[in-house]
Amino acid sequence: MEELKRLSKLVTYSLNINSVLYQDKKQGNKEDVLISNIKKGKYKTDADAALDLYQAGPNDVRYKMLKHRLKRKLYNNLYFIDYNKLNTKVSFQKEQECYSMLHHAHVLLRQYELDLVISIAKKIIAIANQYDFTSLLISGLELLTLSYSQQGALKPFLSAKQDLTVALDKRNYEREAVSLFQYVSINLKKSVKSRKELLPELPSILHKLEDLWNSCGTFDAFESYYKAYIWYNELEGSFANIVTLTVQSERWVEEGKVNLLRFEYSYNKFIIVYAHLRAKHLINGLLYAERFLADFNPNTSKWFAYMENYCLLALHSKLYELADSLFQKVFANGAYSKIGNTAKERWVLYQAYFSLVNSNSTTGIANKKNPYFISLPEYSKDKQGFNVAILVLQFVYFLKKGDAEALMYRIESLKKYILTHLKDNFSLRSKLFLKLLMLTVTEDFNAEVCATKGEKYFEKLKDTPTPGDAYAEIEIIPYEHLWELILDTLIKREA
Repeated sequence: MEELKRLSKLVTYSLNINSVLYQDKKQGNKEDVLISNIKKGKYKTDADAALDLYQAGPNDVRYKMLKHRLKRKLYNNLYFIDYNKLNTKVSFQKEQECYSMLHHAHVLLRQYELDLVISIAKKIIAIANQYDFTSLLISGLELLTLSYSQQGALKPFLSAKQDLTVALDKRNYEREAVSLFQYVSINLKKSVKSRKELLPELPSILHKLEDLWNSCGTFDAFESYYKAYIWYNELEGSFANIVTLTVQSERWVEEGKVNLLRFEYSYNKFIIVYAHLRAKHLINGLLYAERFLADFNPNTSKWFAYMENYCLLALHSKLYELADSLFQKVFANGAYSKIGNTAKERWVLYQAYFSLVNSNSTTGIANKKNPYFISLPEYSKDKQGFNVAILVLQFVYFLKKGDAEALMYRIESLKKYILTHLKDNFSLRSKLFLKLLMLTVTEDFNAEVCATKGEKYFEKLKDTPTPGDAYAEIEIIPYEHLWELILDTLIKREA
């Protein structure tokens, strides 16, 4: 049933199913009912469908035959998908066009229609060269050499054979690069432990990937090096290196070193802004963020992800008027209701932090029932990456309210959290800042004493760089700015 659900969702969305799937209406009636009810969510299991259609169990031969016929038709109709409806990249559509032509060419080859095969092969080669599809280029050249050899056409055969030899050499390098990248990818996705174990290997892997790309010059080899380089420097917290690579990559495209038609400009622009944020290159980051904003469709989740980095750049730069206008754009966007719950929670968290530093915000907090995440425990798995941010938000909220009892309770939570979750070096900034928070309570909210006794922690905090993204908790407002806010709050409280 799960296979039918996936296929029906894809096929029915991308083509007119009634005009393609059902030519024999007499036979297709139950197929029509089956796929219609699958789309409506009426059938959760095969047992539900078999009972409804045949008053029988899922092993009934009639139901099995019905499933088989429908599945076969759905797979057949993958040939007729309108990729424009799926919003796929042009390069992917061109790739599928080549595979379709390869199928035609092999059918014609069996019929010894060699002139037609040569014509199709040349079209495949032209597209493969344009889009840097190495494997498809080889397939096209193999068709050419085979057809020319059978025709006895020596001169074009030798020319195609030479091109094929060059392409095969390129593919060997490219295949090695892709395989290395896949090795990196699987280890980075496996677990935090596997990521840590891979880190010492990555510099030599990156050097090898760069050599392989320089040897073959293909897009797939470049992409393997490009993505692995970004991941490694993200893990190391070397975001300035990512800034350099992403900006340089756009130059390589302009110079023709990287294929213009396959380079993912939107991804690169997203990473440029993100890397500037994490490298604390705030002025240039804001310039890039404003410049690239028009390249992201406001109706997509990518726009909201991009706006997260833009808003954080504004918050880190203390440009609160700009941040306010960005929040207004986000929450006024009709597509906000369509983004995932996790993304919505992040926006509520950002907005709550913003309300701490800017009481003149023109946008109300989106989650009015629990705007400061007060009801959350000190640690929540589904909030990984934001647990410290939530603890800090709760603490500052009660500090501004002057609720000493709630703060005393949270002192114990902070101590427990530090001992349990902030043991590694990459947690040092969070650990130092939580100690500063605890100091405010232990020193009875005396601003002068807190500033004096907290100076050693604060100076160490300023000297501690932000760790890599694989391990770091998110600083929505930099800890340095928050400490200034807290001292100011304590002064006002005393007054």
